[in-house]
Amino acid sequence: MGRRDRSRSRERDRDRARQDKSRDRDKGKSGPIDPEKSPERYAQYLKERQDRAAEERRERKAKQERDARMNQLRVASKQEFKVGAQVAVHGLQKNPEKNGAIGTLREFLEDKGRWAVDFSEGSSNNFKQENLQVMEDATDTGSKLEDDGDIPTAKVYISNLAAETLQDDLLKLFGSIGLIAREPIKNAKGKSKGYEDEWPFACKMYKPGTDGGDAVIEYKDRCAARAAIKAFNGYLLQGNTIKVDYAIGGEAKVDTRTQEQRDLSEERKRELGKLKSKLREQ
Repeated sequence: MGRRDRSRSRERDRDRARQDKSRDRDKGKSGPIDPEKSPERYAQYLKERQDRAAEERRERKAKQERDARMNQLRVASKQEFKVGAQVAVHGLQKNPEKNGAIGTLREFLEDKGRWAVDFSEGSSNNFKQENLQVMEDATDTGSKLEDDGDIPTAKVYISNLAAETLQDDLLKLFGSIGLIAREPIKNAKGKSKGYEDEWPFACKMYKPGTDGGDAVIEYKDRCAARAAIKAFNGYLLQGNTIKVDYAIGGEAKVDTRTQEQRDLSEERKRELGKLKSKLREQ
């Protein structure tokens, strides 16, 4: 064996020794931790374990919501891709959170081989055609909603919201199917002030933070309200199956239950909240 070969052999031996030492060190780190001898390491281990479990729960919930949303979408029988068509995103592996998002085809980018899709919140992304599905026209006839004549209102009433649901969650979900109206800010004389894009969205939540809550959202056009009912009535949001209908008289529905019925409902909600807390801790 020549000098150069012996040198290479020694380098390989040193590399193997370093790798073995690194494996032994990592193995020691991942082994059992004595809470009495290393309380800080044990506390850190418990925290990391809880964080991983919480992240897994969030991912499972997000997947359930995406799957439920895809099941609610009405795919057109004829997949005709053209500018202005309404499409739903599906089949993304790297960015699965975008699956189920609804947008409008703006143009086909020949140099990239992708469609540019505009979303109602103002964002735009490029997608391969295989990751898009053309949706049924919201104005198509054939269901009771369309046969009832004129759409009564541009406002929708959403009920059975989970306690964790935030206004941003509603704006993101319902804004994916149409433009949400904005409520003008009034001055002391009752006149609108500022610009429309500075006004808050027309979204009002009732009893936020409580399970079984409700909300009202107003769209800019009534057709969007009809499409939202078709797409999201029975949709799974934050673990709750929500109900979506036209807001009666353009306002939230009136609670006609007796006080005894409301008290019983609140007691059941508290019991359900305790049960959910126990399930999260497991």
